[in-house]
Amino acid sequence: MTWRTAHGQARKCGRLVVSETTPADELPPATGSDTGHVQRGPGGRFAAGNTVARSSRVRSGPRGALAELDAQSDPAWQAARRWARLACTRRLAELGRMHGGDLSSEVCALVVDAWEMRGDARYLAARGRADGNADLSRSVAGLLAGARQCTRDAWELAAREAAARARVSPADLHRQLAEAFGPPAPELPRAPRQETPGGAVVIETADGATDDTSPPAGDQGAPRG
Repeated sequence: MTWRTAHGQARKCGRLVVSETTPADELPPATGSDTGHVQRGPGGRFAAGNTVARSSRVRSGPRGALAELDAQSDPAWQAARRWARLACTRRLAELGRMHGGDLSSEVCALVVDAWEMRGDARYLAARGRADGNADLSRSVAGLLAGARQCTRDAWELAAREAAARARVSPADLHRQLAEAFGPPAPELPRAPRQETPGGAVVIETADGATDDTSPPAGDQGAPRG
């Protein structure tokens, strides 16, 4: 799917953009990955010198360039974004419960986009009222329309992925896990237990030794109160 400038009936209704499926002949060509450098180590962690670490301009963490730029923005806009992040977290939890507990990264990205646009729309609406700028209403309407479209796309994608997971049998799941992580470890043999007539339990260990767990001699046949 891709965002395009609204046209036809959608533009007449005031929408600025629409979500459409990109035709196959318009998809961008694939680009080969850099296979000359190992990006991750054996444990799955990023290796030293990986391309993500070198590209500091795309970092979005506490010290990333995007976070530093956001810190310079209007405090009112930051408050609107905090509200959007809180609502996004709740919506992701709701979708997870309704679709089997698992959500893909694409579904989560669509939900995040929807609530970020709602936060921006709330900020622009308040800014327009404060400045007396009625022209911002069109931008607010476009953001809300885009947010609703992302919400519908997220629901449809989550429903289809949940249906696809339900069609996977336990045998197929075990086979996929075995292919990804290898066969399960064999169970350790259990030591045989031998009970003697006196009530002692003798357990034979792997090296052939025996472990006598019989009660102390003073306890055998001791009179009870």
